[in-house]
Amino acid sequence: MTKVNALWGWLTAGREASGSMKNNGAGDCRLRALPKEEIYLWVKTIDNAKVTRVVDKHDWAANVGVAGSVVVASLLLIALLLPGGFNLLASHRMEQLKRERGQLVNTLRELRSQEAALKSPQKLEEYAGDRFVTPSATAVIFAPATQGTVASLNRR
Repeated sequence: MTKVNALWGWLTAGREASGSMKNNGAGDCRLRALPKEEIYLWVKTIDNAKVTRVVDKHDWAANVGVAGSVVVASLLLIALLLPGGFNLLASHRMEQLKRERGQLVNTLRELRSQEAALKSPQKLEEYAGDRFVTPSATAVIFAPATQGTVASLNRR
């Protein structure tokens, strides 16, 4: 009869805790409603001080083989990715140099236009002031071209 009561208490423990079962006037003598609380656990202490480790050379070799294959696979992956990375870096550098060349060409154009503006006849007269006199046509002497030139004054 005790086993049936214990089984019944175990099956109805959730309903008793929630209060869904009616109390028929008899007091509950149990302290708490835990199912199967009569089970005791016994822990045995184990002393492994005298146990020696058995070395499995096949297992050690397999571990070394796996570690070596992982290293080789990662090196192969890096070797496969390096050329693409170098190409990417080189193309980035080429684009950067093209942009820099464009900026330098624009700067050169601006400097040439500023030089042309500074060397214009109006600016030269402004810089010279009263000391600059335009020479007459008879006062200008043209030097003869050398014999080795393509266009010379002798062939007029």
